[in-house]
Amino acid sequence: MKRGYLLMNTGSPDSTKVEDVRSYLGEFLMDPYVIDLPWLARALLVKGVILRTRPPESAEAYKEIWTENGSPLIHLCRQLTEGLDAKLDDPVEMVMAYGNPSVPRGVGKLLDAGVDEVCLLPMFPHYAMATTGSCVAGVKAALKKRKSAATLRVAPPFFLEPTYIEPLVDSLKDVKEHVLFSYHGLPERHLRKTDPTGKHCLASADCCETPSPAHATCYRHQCFETTKAVARGAGLADSDYTVAFQSRLGRDKWLEPATDTMLAELPKKGIKHLAVICPAFFCDCLETLEEIEMRGRETFMEAGGQTFRMIPCINATPAGSRCLETLMARADDWPLA
Repeated sequence: MKRGYLLMNTGSPDSTKVEDVRSYLGEFLMDPYVIDLPWLARALLVKGVILRTRPPESAEAYKEIWTENGSPLIHLCRQLTEGLDAKLDDPVEMVMAYGNPSVPRGVGKLLDAGVDEVCLLPMFPHYAMATTGSCVAGVKAALKKRKSAATLRVAPPFFLEPTYIEPLVDSLKDVKEHVLFSYHGLPERHLRKTDPTGKHCLASADCCETPSPAHATCYRHQCFETTKAVARGAGLADSDYTVAFQSRLGRDKWLEPATDTMLAELPKKGIKHLAVICPAFFCDCLETLEEIEMRGRETFMEAGGQTFRMIPCINATPAGSRCLETLMARADDWPLA
């Protein structure tokens, strides 16, 4: 079989124009894996409320991080893809779940190259319905539209993969500040929906520490496991770091504690020097560069903090390329979707 690889991330608008941001947000938020409401309720919320108010504000945020290469996320993912494609015998394409380069385009390029086994690598270390689940559904839909008989393999979550953990540990080498591990947040109901047992996730205070089949798809458990592995590698004591979850949207109950709340509270607890690391993001993007580096810094400093340091993501570094290449080398073991 001829194999092709598909690297997939969330995406970015084509530009910082309000209309492009509105189009991107509409595609993103209307995904039932992201806002898991019935279609009518989702449409009323997204089209009737969010897209009427949020695009101008989001466009200004994107302007803060936009570079001469456009979206940092797209540029970094493209660098990784081009490097791997040049190194490997099998073709490698990059796609975004929303926006461009689109899933149909990337899948089409692989199929046109004669690929009959698509190996999907979602660039998310931890499993979540809104990320990995959505990616798999999108690629399946693209294959179906092409009426392709190609098989689909999907890389499993890599939240404890040594080549992912090691660069995170290295980034905290000689750290003197308190460390805030900030992961992307999720509504709590998403954890319950992906719990195969239907009774484990969030059912007790220690559910993430109690062994269960639910951990295979539990975002919160996997984030905690990454944190423990990185903290252990960096020699951090429990009192040296805090875990929080960022990017809340809407009024539903999300994973806690919230990053913005912690940034305001840590100085009051005597923590004046802070380093923030965002292990859920493989490449820097709006959520790290604007939400944390800019707004998060402002929140912390206004609350009485003295120094604030944002730790870059793994990005298109030799370590980032090595991590993805290591995962791709195991594609024979990736499960069929």
